[in-house]
Amino acid sequence: MAVTAAGSLPAVRYAAFDLDGTLLDTRGRLRPGLADRLAELAASGLAPLVVSGRAVRSFRELALAGLPSSVLADEVLLGDGAVVLRRSTGRVTALRWLPAGIVRTLTDGGARDFVAEAGGELVASSRRAALLYTRMYALGRSVATVDTQPIFACDALTAVTAFDASEDLARQCAARHDTDRVGPFGALLIRPRGTCKASGLATHLAHRTGRPVLDAVTAFGDAFNDACLLAACRLGVAVQGADEVCARCAHVRLDRPLADFLSGFGPERAARLSQAAVSPGTARRGRRGAALCSGAHRRPGQRATPRIRTDDLAVAEDDVPRFRDMAHGTRPSGTRPSGT
Repeated sequence: MAVTAAGSLPAVRYAAFDLDGTLLDTRGRLRPGLADRLAELAASGLAPLVVSGRAVRSFRELALAGLPSSVLADEVLLGDGAVVLRRSTGRVTALRWLPAGIVRTLTDGGARDFVAEAGGELVASSRRAALLYTRMYALGRSVATVDTQPIFACDALTAVTAFDASEDLARQCAARHDTDRVGPFGALLIRPRGTCKASGLATHLAHRTGRPVLDAVTAFGDAFNDACLLAACRLGVAVQGADEVCARCAHVRLDRPLADFLSGFGPERAARLSQAAVSPGTARRGRRGAALCSGAHRRPGQRATPRIRTDDLAVAEDDVPRFRDMAHGTRPSGTRPSGT
């Protein structure tokens, strides 16, 4: 039975989980005991949701993607909350998207090796870009297509990863979009301005339930891009081994495996822990009218120097197809993805 907490706060109804480092181990497998714990959460009335930074194609490679909707919500938020994937139908909905000129900005700035995500598909500007992307995320080579045509099937890009962006180009992109240097190659990840797990989940819940607030959510994470979500939700839990940015924004920091903490966990316990949270300054940021994103999810001191030079990786053919021509052409007409 759901219990409404003191005051006007709603019952805790959702458990939002990050994937890598939280539900998944370093090999992308569900941590021991968590499959049973997720089923127990769902049975208790606390619906497990996924809110991850992974791309759609990357998520589909996981065994976890096949869990039944009775255990894991059918709709998952990916791209740090910019994209919603309905697992049962494969439908992809963009909540945020990059402006049409992003490809031209990159090519005019000298970038040749990048991967764009559109409609859940990954399109590489070169074979080198496809190779670097799949190595960075430990994916099969077939997940990224070296072909511009799939982009014309969608009206928006939700992310672009550039492997050869100069610092000048990175600064130019950062002035208009959310950017970060990621992975061992120091790739420039570009996402729509305002992309954040907290705002993405709030938008998703508003579409589904009519309530954009996060007071009905307990969130679990381990990294800097989970920080805003943990701070904004009713209860934020930093899992064992979480980084300091994430831990500072959480209400609870675990020193034991997540599966142990979730044993017997449900709406009532989540409500009690939220009332006893020791971070009063962050405990209610998800309420109506409050700013959901504090900016805590943005990585401090972005790394400008890659740990591995991309030139050190042999590529059979450095083929740059029609991205540059497309960048200076007319954007195909179509309907924007639903969302705001």
